[in-house]
Amino acid sequence: MAGLSGAVSTGLSVAAMSSNPIGWAVGGMAALGSIMGASSKQKEAQAQMGYIAEQQRGIESALGQLGENVAMKTELAEDVYGSGLDKAMFQTGQSLYGLTRQGMGAAAKTGFASSGQVQAQTQRAQEAGVAQFGFQRQSLQDVLGQKLMDISEFEGSERGRLEAEQSRLAFEMQKQRRAASSGGFFQNLMGG
Repeated sequence: MAGLSGAVSTGLSVAAMSSNPIGWAVGGMAALGSIMGASSKQKEAQAQMGYIAEQQRGIESALGQLGENVAMKTELAEDVYGSGLDKAMFQTGQSLYGLTRQGMGAAAKTGFASSGQVQAQTQRAQEAGVAQFGFQRQSLQDVLGQKLMDISEFEGSERGRLEAEQSRLAFEMQKQRRAASSGGFFQNLMGG
């Protein structure tokens, strides 16, 4: 963009421009080109700012939804744990009830003399059932713990990615704001 300094550098002086209509036309065309170029750059920067603002809104929305997604995943993992625990408790209860009934039936058939032996066997079987339930519960807790850890890692990773993108967009927005506000008429006219 040549501007006024471009007109002077072509050998036309200010006095020549004032006495020469062609000098005024050349200077006017240079100034008009400078204004149009600055306006075009500002419009481009403003369009970019609109696009960046739209992306920033998308990131904000994704960050808000991230909390909801994590809550849903956590609730699902806890529901699976609760269902598994309920099932294990029901099966253990069924098993203990069945063992008790069998023990009572066997004690009634064998009589008083061997009922102590039947009772001891029933008790050992019940203790084994309770121990099995403990293992099942621990296994379910381990699975739940792993799922919660995975969810936490997912949240941290996704939040970090979104926040990094948010920072990048903020930097781009500042850059476009500077571009939109710079390049005024006089700065371009003087070749700046």
